[in-house]
Amino acid sequence: MKKLFISIFILGFLMVSCKGNGKKTLPESTGKTHNILVIMKDNEWKGEVGDSIRKYFAVEYNDLPQAEPLFTLHQAAPQLFSDIYKIYRDVIIVEKGDKPGIHFYKDQFARPQLIAKITGRNEEEIKKLIHDHAKEIIARFRAFEIKNLQQRHRQALRDNSDIEKELGISIEIPDFFRVVDHQKNFFWLRRDLKNGEEDILLYSVPIKDSLDLKGNRVLFYRDSIGKKYIPGPLDSTYMRSESNLSPSQIMTEINGHKAIETRGLWNMKNDFMGGPYINYSIIDKKHKRMIVGEGFIYAPAIDKRNYIIQLEAILKTIKLLDK
Repeated sequence: MKKLFISIFILGFLMVSCKGNGKKTLPESTGKTHNILVIMKDNEWKGEVGDSIRKYFAVEYNDLPQAEPLFTLHQAAPQLFSDIYKIYRDVIIVEKGDKPGIHFYKDQFARPQLIAKITGRNEEEIKKLIHDHAKEIIARFRAFEIKNLQQRHRQALRDNSDIEKELGISIEIPDFFRVVDHQKNFFWLRRDLKNGEEDILLYSVPIKDSLDLKGNRVLFYRDSIGKKYIPGPLDSTYMRSESNLSPSQIMTEINGHKAIETRGLWNMKNDFMGGPYINYSIIDKKHKRMIVGEGFIYAPAIDKRNYIIQLEAILKTIKLLDK
């Protein structure tokens, strides 16, 4: 009886250790930024259903100088979805079943993890579900990836009190960025890469009229800042917006404030340097200004998608302080 009591106690202790507050301890997920593991049969992956997945999820990522996919896809057959595959961070499961639909699961086998399960009674129904819900699935995975990057960055942030004090904003910048230049109401930070650099600009500009609120002057402001503060390697060279390609621009929201998101390419006047940028002009009506957070990349020999996503994650942590 005593041995039975000890066994039950040990079992209970292990259950508490594994679950904590009613939740089992999950392993840390694996997978690179914007990589999705697709679980589906090999013949379906090579056929029309696989083509539908690639059509939406491996479409070209916008506003990069070279072609890169929105997501990097890796396929595995259903019988292989165990052990190491089950702890992949981003997963799409495509299967046939009697209850068609799209279902999402968070932290089912690892943490953090997002699984999208697409179930249809036949291939035609699966293809229609992919067509009808691709936009929603993509939005969920993109938001999930941004949140994951932000959580990773929080493990080691630089002291941004200098930015907070001068610009009246808070922002979560990892400690691997260093200040390149600091002028009044202007900060330039950089992370050195093996074959290039990724940079962050933070500054404020006054709101003059409704044209500013619509984003009409975003390029004017960024080119003015580039000419004034971002010199190239030679005299008479400076950063400017690429004039031969129109940037993409949408209205969005950053932590409760309306913002203008602009993505495009930049180059150096009278030089051959260039790359992609992402710009958020956040509207601060209370102080009649816009806080501008921009990230840009110069890395001619490497892919840039994951770096621009990292900059997006950092810039989306900007919060206006009520001062």
